[in-house]
Amino acid sequence: MTNNIHVNMDGVVSIVDATISDINEMQNEVNTAYSSLINSLSDASGEEVDALREQLETENNLAIALCNTLAKFSESIRFAASEFTELDSTGASQMGNK
Repeated sequence: MTNNIHVNMDGVVSIVDATISDINEMQNEVNTAYSSLINSLSDASGEEVDALREQLETENNLAIALCNTLAKFSESIRFAASEFTELDSTGASQMGNK
């Protein structure tokens, strides 16, 4: 006997949507924090401050890249879920189970 697997695709899409929203919110918070740190060094000068400023900008760029990667990964999961839903519907329709 074959057991069918049921995946709640609406639940998957809902979770992914919430994850994307959280990632965007987190990215905004991180950007604000790094901007604040960089701005606090705007009046300072010297090699050490320049190195610190450069490090902060690099870390901010890394955080942005990470958030973008996570968002794209989440979008891929959402796309896969919609494709599985379509495949399931098409398969059920062809088998007369719809």
